[in-house]
Amino acid sequence: MPSRQGVTCNISPSLSHGKFALSQLQDQIIYNIMTPRTGPEFICQVCMNLDLDRLPRKDPPCILDEYMITTLFSKLKASAETGECLACGILCAGLEEMRDRWDDGEEAETESEYLVNDTVLGINVRRGHSLRITLGNVGSEQVVEFYTLLQGDNASIAAFGNGRAVANEMDLSSSLDLAREWIKKCDEDHQFCKKLDELRLPTRVVDVGVDPKSKTVYLKETAETDRNPYMSLSHCWGLEQIITTTTNTLQERKAGIKLSELSKTFRHAVKITRGLGIRYLWIDSLCIIQDDKKDWEIESAKMADVYMNSYLNIAATHSSSGKGGCFAERWSLDSLNQVELNVGEDVLIEPDEDDDVDYKIYVRNGLHVAHDHFTRTMDYTNTMEHASPLLSRAWVFQERLLSVRTLHFHAEELIWECGSGISCECSRLEDYQWGDPDGLLNHRESEQLKMIYTSIRSSTATEIQIFDIWLELVREYCSLKLTKQIDRLTALSGLASRVATSLSGEYLAGLWSGDLPRALCWSRESGYQNKHPSFRNVDAYAPSWSWASVWNDRDDVPSINYDLIKVRGFVADPRCQVQDFHSSRSRTNPFGLCGDTWLKIRAPLIKATFHMEEVGTAASAVEWAQKQNISQHMRRTVIRNIVQFDEDSFQFSPDCLDTNSKVTDMTDGDSVYCVLLGHSKLTHNEYMAQWPSQYLTQADRIKSAEASSQKAAAYALVLAKADRGYSRVGFLAHRGGLGWWKGAEIHDIKIV
Repeated sequence: MPSRQGVTCNISPSLSHGKFALSQLQDQIIYNIMTPRTGPEFICQVCMNLDLDRLPRKDPPCILDEYMITTLFSKLKASAETGECLACGILCAGLEEMRDRWDDGEEAETESEYLVNDTVLGINVRRGHSLRITLGNVGSEQVVEFYTLLQGDNASIAAFGNGRAVANEMDLSSSLDLAREWIKKCDEDHQFCKKLDELRLPTRVVDVGVDPKSKTVYLKETAETDRNPYMSLSHCWGLEQIITTTTNTLQERKAGIKLSELSKTFRHAVKITRGLGIRYLWIDSLCIIQDDKKDWEIESAKMADVYMNSYLNIAATHSSSGKGGCFAERWSLDSLNQVELNVGEDVLIEPDEDDDVDYKIYVRNGLHVAHDHFTRTMDYTNTMEHASPLLSRAWVFQERLLSVRTLHFHAEELIWECGSGISCECSRLEDYQWGDPDGLLNHRESEQLKMIYTSIRSSTATEIQIFDIWLELVREYCSLKLTKQIDRLTALSGLASRVATSLSGEYLAGLWSGDLPRALCWSRESGYQNKHPSFRNVDAYAPSWSWASVWNDRDDVPSINYDLIKVRGFVADPRCQVQDFHSSRSRTNPFGLCGDTWLKIRAPLIKATFHMEEVGTAASAVEWAQKQNISQHMRRTVIRNIVQFDEDSFQFSPDCLDTNSKVTDMTDGDSVYCVLLGHSKLTHNEYMAQWPSQYLTQADRIKSAEASSQKAAAYALVLAKADRGYSRVGFLAHRGGLGWWKGAEIHDIKIV
């Protein structure tokens, strides 16, 4: 078991007084608590004895066997001090000990920052799992976890479920032990993860040898007949130069590479590979000749096979460069991501040896950052690059999904990700597939990316379901970072090649022909998600109607979404017909860069005018910002980009904007052309009716009652004339309905 720092809190009976006494804590505080009553006649009104048969189920209900009690700390403390409830005594002791630790740290400015009498406690109980308490205060939120190491340790109170200890720093031996446990379970129990016969080795691999003490590894060029298991590595290159293979160093790499020449991440990967008894390791910078354009194109096209056939993919998830390695000191964040917290310093609460009760409860800061990143149950964008920099990189996206299984070395804990679910070192996630793992959310459904992708391979998956999955994967992919924007299609090509095996249509620069015209209904995210100007590069190797055509000058690629059609549906207009398409693609990698690519549509087309308006921020909004002391961050004017047709106008979503939301590829008064694609399945009123009334504001109710909210929104592309036809400049969702296109002439339109 990993070593653990901290103190032990004993709740012990004093038989002469018939009471319990909590042993001395760090500040010498002693609680005298009466012997808890037992038997069916006593039910604690604060915690319901943590009896799973009495606890209220979480509302709204979820697919997990989960219960929730909400109370004030003052009530829990009062119950603990009466000594009538053992469970309240344990919870109070654990919370106060954790508070002392927070107050001793540099994070807390006042003694009672996290835990005061008015602190609202959300006690989350899940059958068979650890118990979690969320401490809700104004401006802060903390999660404390109570768990046992062995099933028998919670004999007195079953609600304290099992967990694993997470050490302050992961070492090679501990990580290998847990990896072997997960591999064994994966091999024996997981249908999607079972390996077939050993497949061909990649073109080149790093031979780590069989001697664990060897100081040298070798680059090996393989033969067609070579069949052996191998591992792969996902890592961030970072700003520092790492060792690579070039045309000049190829023979040198084959002659031998000293471990001292490798980055820390590469050295750790070699140790892990050797430790699991595997001889070969694939590392992109060493196994692809970096200055050979032809070799790079050939090998990048094989990425799907490289990761799919890997025995295990090692991911240096916490490291932003080769300096970080896989093994490092762990750290976590409070659930509002404001304060950094220690990992591996748990508190032990247990009775004295002569007690007639039996329990051994550990208390720690609730680990959740890794859970957020892998289950997508929280908005994790503000912590991703800090705690999981690898997951923020676009190239790694397909590596995660294509690998049968990946072992992530996260900043917080080890994470196992495979085709059958996710598991974690602390055990909160155990073959996790969906739901909220930490009980922090009001809504109950969330899907992790690996399971979304795996569902494509299901024999029951229909083409429309696969198209839906693809749009979700594109949205996620377009939120990631990419050093070279020209790689937008290439970095997704391996994934596209695998999805293509389940579809009958053509792949067109990130879209599928069978999903047209719906797949054209993407839009650029708002300025909050897109912090840099966006533009279309003449060398984008993608047509204007593809999301891959929109670039910016930073590694934050423009965020793209399909949110409207996802939540409100899409119905193609019968007058809109895709007539033809063409895509000139590379023979080496047909799912990568595109040459001459166009689309021909026959559909209703209207000529309109583009206008850009500056609108002053509402006085009520300014007044609110001043009260919140954030007025300095508020824009006094807002840019509205609109399309005007006859006397009517409506705001649309341009593709190319500067940081002030001004369109960069048009000027005010330019002519634009709106081609109708279809309309929403749900009206705004029908969409809002799906929400419980208590979640609707007065403004929501007023808007739902408007006449426009009773109509299905029209979906149209906003086009401008180009040399060889039309080019896309934005997307219009007209909530006023199809009126603009009533009686509109049908045109044959070529979009480039």
